[in-house]
Amino acid sequence: MITKLFFTSLAILLPAAQALAQNSYGSADLNPLGRIEGPQELYGRFLQFFLGFVGVGALGYFIIGGIILLMSQGNPEKVKMGKDTLVWAIIGMFVAFASYIILRFVLEIIITPTGA
Repeated sequence: MITKLFFTSLAILLPAAQALAQNSYGSADLNPLGRIEGPQELYGRFLQFFLGFVGVGALGYFIIGGIILLMSQGNPEKVKMGKDTLVWAIIGMFVAFASYIILRFVLEIIITPTGA
């Protein structure tokens, strides 16, 4: 059964890989980050990447907290644990987004030329 599944998935995925190899975009797009004009843009892309992970982590903790609340069956300890998980997920997101705003502001002050 596993062999059949392996060869079936190989037969499905292999032609797609060959089709992707036939693009005619040239070699200008070899950098996965694209064209970066300065440190501010690089920093912005890094923060977007970081906030993506923060969002996924927060979603995971929201789901875990919700499951704990649903499965608590009125047990006060588990209800408190589920609520605490949800509260800490919200606090973590707030801290991450606040740090994003503060760091973005500080970076703009540092990079902006004075007297130009």
